[in-house]
Amino acid sequence: MVCYTPYTSYRKNEITMLLTRRLAKYKNRLLVACFVLILSSCAIHLVSDFDKQSLQQMQAVASQVEQHFISLQYVEKSQRLFEQSKDNYIAIEVALQALKVRQAMRPLNEQTLKQVDIALDLWSKDIASHKKQNTVSDFILQRHRQQYQRLFLAMIKGEEAKKVN
Repeated sequence: MVCYTPYTSYRKNEITMLLTRRLAKYKNRLLVACFVLILSSCAIHLVSDFDKQSLQQMQAVASQVEQHFISLQYVEKSQRLFEQSKDNYIAIEVALQALKVRQAMRPLNEQTLKQVDIALDLWSKDIASHKKQNTVSDFILQRHRQQYQRLFLAMIKGEEAKKVN
């Protein structure tokens, strides 16, 4: 049988109040520590997984675009007629559309999809310009070739960055 004296009861209240004050003092730190602990145990996945077929498709389209510009560079400016390049333009646009469809199907892949949209937009503008002028200057060929190289390099590096060891 435990006998409580008024002094014991007072002492318990004092200890409880002291603990409550200390807990209140460290409450924010404790919450942050718990939050960090919870987050560290969770794997946050903000980008899509690596897709080897997408990488190969990007490389193939980049190669087609490169071939298009190099083949135009070997032709005299006066001979760079739109009609002669029309089939290349169509084939590359189809390849870009196929790449877009593949990237749109993948979850958490907004960045790559935006890059493909940029490539498609630039490609459409190049077609319209070549069709209107019926030729392409050496300067434009070189500039656009470098532009597509940078764009496809960014796409390819972005896809390769998704590899998990």
